[in-house]
Amino acid sequence: MIHKEQRKKLKEVLGYHYTKDVLKILKAKNITTRRGTVYGASMIRNVFTGLNENKEIEDAIMELFIQTQEDTKKTFEKRNQILGLAGSENNTSG
Repeated sequence: MIHKEQRKKLKEVLGYHYTKDVLKILKAKNITTRRGTVYGASMIRNVFTGLNENKEIEDAIMELFIQTQEDTKKTFEKRNQILGLAGSENNTSG
């Protein structure tokens, strides 16, 4: 189950339009409902908000969180490299 504190941090990184990307991860791993159908966006939102529990969807949300963080870090580093600021991410002099 995703707890309130976790949900807050996940929302900071993933924003509000995360369901489509979670669905992509579930599809890539062939994760479906017991009936063999794909999960809907509403089920993903329900798991995210804690209304439903589903370990596979929770894992997909965490996988998306990790991917998003890595992508954000790479983008940040690439911008700094282009701007000649590589290694200055700890510089707080403004």
